[in-house]
Amino acid sequence: MATVVKCPVCKKRLMDMLSAKEAEVQVKCPKCRKVINVSFLNNEVHGEAV
Repeated sequence: MATVVKCPVCKKRLMDMLSAKEAEVQVKCPKCRKVINVSFLNNEVHGEAV
């Protein structure tokens, strides 16, 4: 089952996470245009606006 990763500012869906041991991604939200740091650790997601 996929986990939905949402923008912490506007709540728009950014991506789906199937599984992740450890990763960090920086994306730009297509709706609010904020840069979001997304951290994956042991299948948990944490998003933070920059």
